[in-house]
Amino acid sequence: MNKPYEHNHDHDARMKMLDESKSRCAARQQTHAFYLLVQKVVKWHHDRNLIDGSCDKDQVLKLLQELGELSDSVCKNEDIKDDIGDMLVVMINICERNNLSLRDCLQVAYDDIKHRKGKMVDGIFVKKDD
Repeated sequence: MNKPYEHNHDHDARMKMLDESKSRCAARQQTHAFYLLVQKVVKWHHDRNLIDGSCDKDQVLKLLQELGELSDSVCKNEDIKDDIGDMLVVMINICERNNLSLRDCLQVAYDDIKHRKGKMVDGIFVKKDD
């Protein structure tokens, strides 16, 4: 006589752990790939003398130019990946010349905003004054 199927909670727990492990592994691989890409951009800047041969002021002006291109693409409803990528390239330059990392800068910004409260006004988040 066949037993009716019994749900195996132990099996479900093992499968969940395996899925979580795969997710963590994929996240580590993505993080490592991003780090390697940033290092390639840093090397590109050094190879072209854009670290020692430029200055923060010039790079900020370049960043503003790239922001203008992003704005143009947004207004024209065009693809913005290249514009954001170009801005990241310039920000990596600024980080490199100031011995900073994108990760550290992003962490400082997140720590600053994580408990911020406010409201949306005409599509813009306006923070609540403390």
